[in-house]
Amino acid sequence: MFDRKLKLYHRILEHIADGVCLIARNGSIRYWNRGAAAITGIPADAVMSGSGAERFPQFEDEEGNAFCDQIASGMNLRKPGQRNLFVASAGGKILVEAHISPFFIDGNYEGVVLSFRETSRFKGLRPFQLRTEKLDRLIPICGWCKKIRHDDDTWEQLEAYLGEQGFGDFTHSMCPVCAEKIFSKRIYLESYQNVCKAISTSLSLEEVLNLIVTNVVKVMNMKASLVRLLNKEKNQLEIAAYHGLSESYVNKGPVEYDRSVDDALAGKPVSIYDITEDKSAKYRKEAEKEGIRSILSIPLRVKDEVIGLLRMYTAEPVAYSDEDLKFLAALAEQAAIAIMNARHFERVVSREREYLDIFQAVTKTISSTLNVHEVLNMIVRMIPAVMRLKAATIRLLDNSGKKLELVAAHGLTERYLSRGPVDTEENIREALNEKPVAIYDVMTDDRIAYKKEAGEEGIKSVLTLPIIAHGRVIGVLRLLTDIHRTFSQDEIDFSVALAEQCGIAIENARMYEKLHAAPGKRTAVEVPEQQKGP
Repeated sequence: MFDRKLKLYHRILEHIADGVCLIARNGSIRYWNRGAAAITGIPADAVMSGSGAERFPQFEDEEGNAFCDQIASGMNLRKPGQRNLFVASAGGKILVEAHISPFFIDGNYEGVVLSFRETSRFKGLRPFQLRTEKLDRLIPICGWCKKIRHDDDTWEQLEAYLGEQGFGDFTHSMCPVCAEKIFSKRIYLESYQNVCKAISTSLSLEEVLNLIVTNVVKVMNMKASLVRLLNKEKNQLEIAAYHGLSESYVNKGPVEYDRSVDDALAGKPVSIYDITEDKSAKYRKEAEKEGIRSILSIPLRVKDEVIGLLRMYTAEPVAYSDEDLKFLAALAEQAAIAIMNARHFERVVSREREYLDIFQAVTKTISSTLNVHEVLNMIVRMIPAVMRLKAATIRLLDNSGKKLELVAAHGLTERYLSRGPVDTEENIREALNEKPVAIYDVMTDDRIAYKKEAGEEGIKSVLTLPIIAHGRVIGVLRLLTDIHRTFSQDEIDFSVALAEQCGIAIENARMYEKLHAAPGKRTAVEVPEQQKGP
């Protein structure tokens, strides 16, 4: 009776259309029914007689991992479950829907029982199911962008929604009617104006770059877009912005070996590169995984200077007309101009912000004490540090208002400081007349009296500034560099304002010391109140 039942169970398993097999912990297949043989095209005797693992049909998960490895460890297989697997067949790999149940003998885990069916057989049922259900439901769709609204009020792209419903994966291309409509001259002009307007509305470099890559994809109906900017110091193309690409593809590595990059950097207006046809392409596998077929590379050029690269990616091969390529080249030129404008704006803003920070730091520091000598020493130490200078000196007018006395210096040798009086130097006289003087090369400028000493000290450029307090000149502040430096008008104006703050701090300290000095005693650097000028 018992044997009869076993035979009956065996006959039942053999007549099930679904594939049924028993896979032991070591990966060997102990049972293989007729359904499994029919689905895979591999008969049971070929499966059961094999001694090596290569003879057995191999099951893999959706990421390509061997299912047998998971069986051996029993990882996540101690309870019944369902998942999609790929199984080797006589004609290649096929996708199956598998029901997995752990197999125990006397409480010991010995492997799994796998029942599976080929999913392609049931794809035809999905449209029938949708047709029978369509009278019972309404699908809200946006009439403009064609997105589908879900019950939780979130919106999803039509392609993604239909893909989840079982209609397959979608690729994007362009039909002849749309191509003719979109690539007409009128549409080109409108698209060009819209993109230029979009990238010109912001002066933030990051925002400009993001507007470029998103608008290019939108206008040209591309899969993705990316901007690489040229780092001249490293001589490398660095990623600046991208849209429509995964991070893994974007960060795949440098692109110096890409043929289209060489074309673009050499000045070729547009380079079209079908990476799938280049067997030697360094990133061919990554591109195929990303769904990229063709790459368009356009130089971002301002006048004769290439500042970077605009790359566009398509999922299908596209034949571009000369009109298309001219439009793309013009678009890239406007993008390059917008990038340069944003860079300039950010440099200006950054410099002004730096000036403000320096101004606040210096004025706060020199105002933190009312000791005259401390104020003077703080000024000559702090200003070179924050303005990246070699040295600084302060000379104040004596009681007579005619002679300058050195009262503070930093960054200079005693030999240079004791070289002699500087009152007769033309640049000093101009500064005492409230005129800042910038000298690019002290060795060739006639307004410098001690050229030899300056050369030995390593001084290249000098900025001489009047120190003004309460409307009168009380001395000069000299800023010295060890490299040739052209002081811009912004730098000169900033330094003048800084020198004026120094003058106020000096006068405040003087007044404080005068009030607290012993009767009849005067400070070493005091100037008479009635002194009104040099």
